[in-house]
Amino acid sequence: MRRSERHHALLDVLRTNAERPVSVPRLAERFAVSTRTIERDLAALQSAGVPLYAEPGRRGGYAIRRDYSLPPLAFTLAEASAVTAGLSIMMGSPFAGEAQQALDKVLGAMPPDRRRRARALAGRVAAQAPETPTAPSIAQVVREVVEDRRVVEIEYLARDTEEPTRRAVEPLGLITVRGAWILVGWCRLRDAVRGFRTDRILAILATPEVPPERTPDPLIADLARWDFRGVDR
Repeated sequence: MRRSERHHALLDVLRTNAERPVSVPRLAERFAVSTRTIERDLAALQSAGVPLYAEPGRRGGYAIRRDYSLPPLAFTLAEASAVTAGLSIMMGSPFAGEAQQALDKVLGAMPPDRRRRARALAGRVAAQAPETPTAPSIAQVVREVVEDRRVVEIEYLARDTEEPTRRAVEPLGLITVRGAWILVGWCRLRDAVRGFRTDRILAILATPEVPPERTPDPLIADLARWDFRGVDR
């Protein structure tokens, strides 16, 4: 994450937690940087005129003036809770980082009372978590090729096999089944649509090749008979 992006994300986190200060170590953990980096970021934001203030003490930290915020979002409580719960479910996906940033923006723009109620209601909505997380390097490429489709070369360890296979795959989309996140694509090895659990992809490389348009859409045509165990065959 670039410094400017981190500054915007820091503001989102502080808006989201406008009712209580956030410690520098917690912010450092959130953005996977050093506490010194966070302190420099906060100083830069203060120099730019952002109304940040520090609260001392064991439970102290940095906070942002409550009236420094985006206009309240015109969500009903049910709509706000649906958005919050939906983004929370994405936390186990390859889009987890982006989902957290979006959640910070949504919560940070809500009035405090509605934010508390949306969090409480969303906390009663759960999705099955993945058995194992997707490696960050794999998740990054999956995000890129789902958005900007490119043929990928993957090394994949399918269920009940001991040796991985190498395949060229045309990405079609990303689905979740029973807690697993699955990259769906046209597998050139099998010459058919296949699903690849992102936590079983050992290596992935995006090539410059743009996949051809297939008619009819193979994903839509295949979903009616999709094996929702999420297993490559």
